[in-house]
Amino acid sequence: MTIQEARANIEEFLRYLVAADVLSSEGAGRASHALASTTHPLDTVLTELGLLREDELASHLTVFLKLPGPGDFADLDQALINSAGLQFCEDNAIIPLALEPDTLLLATCDPFSGGVIDALAFHFDRTPTLRIATRSQITGQFKMLQLPAEAGGDDRIGEFDGEATAHDIDRLRDIAREAPVVRLVTRVINEAVERGATDIHVEPQEDNVRIRIRFDGMLTPVETAPRSLHAGIVTRIKIMAQLNIAERRIPQDGRMRVVVRGQNIDLRVSVVPSVHGEAIVLRILDRSRVKLELAALGFDQQARDRLSAWSHAANGILLITGPTGSGKTTTLYSLLKERNSTDTKIFTVEDPIEYRLAGVTQLQVEPAIDLDFATALRSVLRQDPDVILVGEIRDRETAEIAIRAALTGHLVLSTLHTNSAAGAFTRLTDIGIDSYLLGATIRGVIGQRLLRRTCPQCKGRSAKPAASPAQAACPSCRNTGYSGRVVAYEMLPVTEKTAALINSGAREEDIHAAARQEGMLSLLDHARGLVRDGVTTEAEVRRVIELGEA
Repeated sequence: MTIQEARANIEEFLRYLVAADVLSSEGAGRASHALASTTHPLDTVLTELGLLREDELASHLTVFLKLPGPGDFADLDQALINSAGLQFCEDNAIIPLALEPDTLLLATCDPFSGGVIDALAFHFDRTPTLRIATRSQITGQFKMLQLPAEAGGDDRIGEFDGEATAHDIDRLRDIAREAPVVRLVTRVINEAVERGATDIHVEPQEDNVRIRIRFDGMLTPVETAPRSLHAGIVTRIKIMAQLNIAERRIPQDGRMRVVVRGQNIDLRVSVVPSVHGEAIVLRILDRSRVKLELAALGFDQQARDRLSAWSHAANGILLITGPTGSGKTTTLYSLLKERNSTDTKIFTVEDPIEYRLAGVTQLQVEPAIDLDFATALRSVLRQDPDVILVGEIRDRETAEIAIRAALTGHLVLSTLHTNSAAGAFTRLTDIGIDSYLLGATIRGVIGQRLLRRTCPQCKGRSAKPAASPAQAACPSCRNTGYSGRVVAYEMLPVTEKTAALINSGAREEDIHAAARQEGMLSLLDHARGLVRDGVTTEAEVRRVIELGEA
């Protein structure tokens, strides 16, 4: 393929993206101009300009060129890659997968790189056939093949027992700028974002630093770094999050923004001292991967209709319950997005603000300056709101103000950490709220959990464990049998019967039983329905939901 032919093919592909409403004409023009004025390949230009995510690009390329996706990367032929030239293949993001009698199978992220493809075809004297992969997938394969031993930081820099001196701080800054540390931190963040992880855990051990990511609710190891790099890793992340690198004795919280494949990604940073040094958790807030739609979360039409009625009420309280990581905030924002309109004034009080919504006034609490939920909520009530979202009801004062707001004509949406929907009422009475106020103000409670979905590609079948995640038998689920998550829920409306029980101070079990008699499907029953429909598995339900939650 000549440069002119490749260029023509790229322009045709850009026109295809415009026709498919994937790119605007302006976006295609920007990409075309960048391609003409740089030597960067198409995938780099589109992702770095923020026009497409690389997984989206790979998907559209397979359709446009009528080519298969990457398929199984397991059992790469190291000798075949070495014959082609490991450095050549890595530099050009291309992998020879198989050598057939007449054809050479190649995985590439840039099918328009005619010179590279032709060079390999000439070298092996075969006709090339292509599979489309993302650059991250290909880079990950070379990482697994090479596993280069990076030089660590200064072995003399260990953990400081006391407060860091000025010299220590300068040395830490130097370590944080060293190439191995920068590459490691960047690589881990990029991999976590590309895989759709929600958290990154940096955990110092006695002899090394373990790095894990949480994906679909499960922790998976991705790196083991030398102990000598720990100080540099911590300092690098603190600098990026604008935290105090000299303070190592108390916890610190911060935020930072990084760019991954042209997308702005926000991360919430938590640093906590431990016996082996400071441990870090980065919460990834990748808004581009989250659909704020109740249907996308897994709520069926009947549930969506009831939620819509509750969220469009003129006043009252709507609560969502569940443990940390059960998707409460995403459900709240999906409801808020439905209610958002030009004739409705919406305020949120959050810690932290996880999603930014146009047309909604959002306020973040700052305990350091005595701006807590209760103080912020009192101020918001003076702003003439119609709907108020309170990130979490944590104490009596916040609960009392929320109830007062509901009684004075406002709709309040919030969350509680309880194990069931009925548990919301006993939790609120435990913190000092009169039970008669709960029956009068709360319209409904949703209890929910997130369950891993059965992988649609391999149908969740058991597979022989692969040598590494990158070499998993199923590229969609990395051999776990699951891909993505779905919500399991119970929805408890406050009827006259349940309100009477709440007002009388009834036990959680009695409220739950009465709600079931009135037709409520329990969390466990709904989850078992998902198992029957093949959406998830019995083992996943047992892992997430206590069997006593009937």
